Amino acid sequence: MVIQPSARPVERVRAAAEAVEQAGGALTATARTRALADGAAALKKAKLQVLSGAFAGREVELNKALTTLGRPGVQVAAITRRAEAYYIVHVDSGKANDYPLLNGTPIGAQATRLSDNDVIQLAGVKMGFFVN
Repeated sequence: MVIQPSARPVERVRAAAEAVEQAGGALTATARTRALADGAAALKKAKLQVLSGAFAGREVELNKALTTLGRPGVQVAAITRRAEAYYIVHVDSGKANDYPLLNGTPIGAQATRLSDNDVIQLAGVKMGFFVN
């Protein structure tokens, strides 16, 4: 399975490009790259809090572009950080069509956008998704 990152919203990229153009030749190549990257507004940090199971109460910061969760051979999912939001996608499971649950509903084979206070159930463990 290949997870494709989403494209940055066009408006943010255009605004950053205009800011770079207005600065003219005053910026070095590195500064231009940083300005364009800063133009895509920073996504708020998020975390998972384990709600049930042996690790109940434990929190995991989602600070990477891709975070995998679950138990291989039982159920595995990945949370991806894209330009505009966080998404969860099913990766693998021991049974056919055994998808993780998001707020009690199977997520299916396609990536699903996460919202603040969503509850994910994966391999029998419930986790809360929270945006800081």
